[in-house]
Amino acid sequence: MKQVALVCAGVVLSLVIGYGQGRSANDPDQKELYGYVLTMDKVKKLGAATHEMQDAAKKHPDLDRGNGGDAKDLKDMVAKLQKYPEVVSILSRNGLSAREYAIGFFTLLQASMAVGFKKSGTYKEYPPQMLQLVSRQNLDFVDQHFDEIKKLTYMGDGQ
Repeated sequence: MKQVALVCAGVVLSLVIGYGQGRSANDPDQKELYGYVLTMDKVKKLGAATHEMQDAAKKHPDLDRGNGGDAKDLKDMVAKLQKYPEVVSILSRNGLSAREYAIGFFTLLQASMAVGFKKSGTYKEYPPQMLQLVSRQNLDFVDQHFDEIKKLTYMGDGQ
């Protein structure tokens, strides 16, 4: 995986790894993620904000060291993002609140992982449990725009 991708993903991935484990379709936060509708405009904002956060991660290494991995829910994730005025400023410049960024990022991550597994042949059809956690609408969107989303969120080579 590209180093840029690791840095970008590391900024927020540490916030969502611990959070996402053990969630069910009935969990209020998971319901909010399920109901979030991805669009290309939202993906562009998420990608740009994540890319800009690389500098913040250099100044605040705890952003990508896993210290946020203990987030219990979306409220906790948002609080961790809001802890850094520089991050809040980046999000604001990109037209996102900390909450929309957390929800959008995690929704995009879930859908992208599911589509990636399907594209790699890990499974032919989405497992029923997955369809309870990730909306068909977001899966179809990510599938249709997979290469463009990958480029936008990983910023391609040398960017």
